[in-house]
Order: sequence, then C-alpha cells, then structure tokens
Amino acid sequence: MLIAARAPAQGILGKIKDRARTEVDRKENDAINAVVNSVSCAITDKACIKKAHDAGEPVKVTDKNGKPVSSADSAAAISAAVAQAASLSADDPAPTPGGAPAAPAAPGAAPAFSSTAGTGIWLTYDFVPGSRTIFYEDFTDDDVGDFPRRFKLKTGNLEVVNVKGQKMLRAAEGGIIFVALPEKLPERFTVEAVVHTTDPLVPMYIYTGGNDNKFGCYKNSAFVHAEANSEGKAPVSATSQFVTCRFTVDTRYVRGYIDSVRTANAPGVTITRSDTLFLQLPAGSKNDATMLASIRVAESGKKLYDLISTKGRASTQGILFDEGSDHIRGESTPTLAEIADMLKTHGPLSLTIEGHTDNVGNAASNKTLSEKRALAVKQYLVSKYGIVSTRIKTVGYGSTKPVGPNTTAEGRQNNRRVELVEL
Repeated sequence: MLIAARAPAQGILGKIKDRARTEVDRKENDAINAVVNSVSCAITDKACIKKAHDAGEPVKVTDKNGKPVSSADSAAAISAAVAQAASLSADDPAPTPGGAPAAPAAPGAAPAFSSTAGTGIWLTYDFVPGSRTIFYEDFTDDDVGDFPRRFKLKTGNLEVVNVKGQKMLRAAEGGIIFVALPEKLPERFTVEAVVHTTDPLVPMYIYTGGNDNKFGCYKNSAFVHAEANSEGKAPVSATSQFVTCRFTVDTRYVRGYIDSVRTANAPGVTITRSDTLFLQLPAGSKNDATMLASIRVAESGKKLYDLISTKGRASTQGILFDEGSDHIRGESTPTLAEIADMLKTHGPLSLTIEGHTDNVGNAASNKTLSEKRALAVKQYLVSKYGIVSTRIKTVGYGSTKPVGPNTTAEGRQNNRRVELVEL
C-alpha cells in the first residue's frame, strides 16, 4: 500500500519539477531577449531612437544588419538623435556621431566617416588590436543547444543559443572553458571579448595557465590581477548590456579597457605564453545568464612605419568599419592617428591604401565596398589631419588577395584588412 501510494506522488512531484524548470527556462529566455532587444533601432534611424528615448524605453542600437553596436557608439547615437531630432529626419544622409550615413555613398564620392573618431570619448583611447588573428570565435558555425565545438569544458554547463539571429554562448550556471590555440602566444598579443555579465562583483576571468596571473572584466570595468597601477578613470555605466573587454598583453605591462575607456594599467605583471586560453565565466542570476558573443586573440607586431620601412608595406586590422559599410568606427582612432603621425614625420613618404575583404557575399559588391573603405580612410586623414591628398592613393581589391583561408574564422578575420603600401 505504501509503495502504491508513493508512485503517483512521485509522478506529481516530477511533473511539478518539470513545470518549474520550464518556467525558469521561459523567464531566462525572456530576460535574454530583454538584454539584447529592448526597442531595436538602426543607428541611422534617429526618429526611432528619439521616440524610444522620449517614451522612457531602453534602446538597442544596431547596425544596418541588426547587430548591436558597441555601448559607446550606442550612447553617442542616442545623444545625437535627441540633440538633432528637431532638424534631422531618418532619411537625412548626413552622418550622425557614431553612425553610418543613411544612404550609401555613390561610387567615387567621398564617403562619410564617424565624427566620434578622434574626438569625444575616443580622444584618449589608445588600444590597437593585434594585426594577425590567432583565434576568433563568434559561434556562427555551432549548432544551437550544443557546447561550442572549438572549446573544451572544464567545469559548468554551457550551451550555444540563438538570440534574434545572433548566436552566443550562454553560461547560466557559470563554468570554465578553454581552447587549444594553434600556436604558443607571442610576446605581445591582444584579447577582445564581447560579453554580458550580471553581477557587478563577480568578473569573467581570462588566463593562460593554472597558476597564472588573471585578467578580465566586470560588467563595468576591466582589471588585471596584482594590478600595480589603476588608471583611476570612471568605468562605463553599470547599466551597459554588452561590453567589449580589451587587453594588450606585453612583456612590460598588461592594459585593460572597457569599450572606450582604459580602466587598468599593470606594469611588471607576468602572463605565461602558453598555447591554451582559459575563460572562467561567472554564473548569471536566476533569470539573466552570462553571455559571451565573441572573442578574438591576435598577435601585435611592429609599428606600421617599421614594417613599411623594411618591407614596403604593412597590414592593419586597427581600422574598423560597420559591417557592409564604409563607415569608420571610433575604435579606429589610435591606428588612424599612427598613420597620420607617420606621414607628418616622414615627409617624403607617400602611400597607397588598399582595402581588402573576405569572400562572404557578392564578389563585385565586396570590391566596391573595399574601394569605398580605402577612400574613407584617405578622406579622414586629409580632413582630420591635413595630409596632402596627392600623397595618398587608394585601391580596393575585395576578396581577390586573401592572406588566409576563407574557410576558417581566423582566415576571414585576417582577410578583412587595410594595407598600407609605400609608393
């Protein structure tokens, strides 16, 4: 009798647990959608941004393909929309701070560039991404519900999710994952990770060995273990949804950045140069999981002029554009400043700026896009720094001159580049 009475009770309890688990999953999915969605407005749609702002609703600012822009560009776009709404409409072709022009420039016309590059929040920004991608992952090739195939699991329970067409790695319970890099980390390298965390007191850690110094980021500041010197600058708002954590690791120091702000500068910190990279992701709250959107590890090499003076050319991935656009992003400021300083310091030097893309999309469109991007760089150097236009030529090769295989994420990253060639 006792056994018979327990059986249905256990069945009921099991159903209650299943229903509770389903409800938790539903709430978590709703929270994830709230994090990346809110009111979605294209960065060029000032009317949409202004309407949401005036209604007191959170705004998710995206590029033309619906992908979220950085929090810094988002803030700039919102500020610009509020300030200019009275005089500008969504169809106005003039560029907004942090945004691309509403209409594409005609072939041969001088393309628009970001008014935030080299000004405002980017004025003191000095992070330069590594020029050769060693590892890149944005989970595009992973199946939803699976653990990412290029990582290995040490602890925890993580899975790839699809949020409004963008794949990310979700770590509701936290965990440690690691990747075997294709080579040992070089003396100087950079790490960039786009991440959302929920607890301001629990960070995401990055490290390269079991007893190694760690670096990483909270939801509103980057840090380095055993940090000897804090920059003392205010971090970005803790309400930021996704932030870009950036680190420059050198033999002499480690520097950390959150979006446009440097928040850590640690001289004398030792980071092991191994062929393994660990990520320790914090647990999220009950209804709001930690999310990793992408991570890039790259080698930092010589200064651009040193490469040009010895090899006659230099490749850089420090000039960033909106996807499918010739709009130069604010993060490009340090690299553009380095090019301008090089041209001012070395008067006889003249350059050809080459635009290159990967092979994703139409070949003819890629070639046109690469031409417009090269021209955008020239126009910026001429108008911002007063470089004589006859010292700079431009050409776009599209996907016709790859430096890596387009079949890998790293290869595609390396193929999307700007090259400077001595004339």
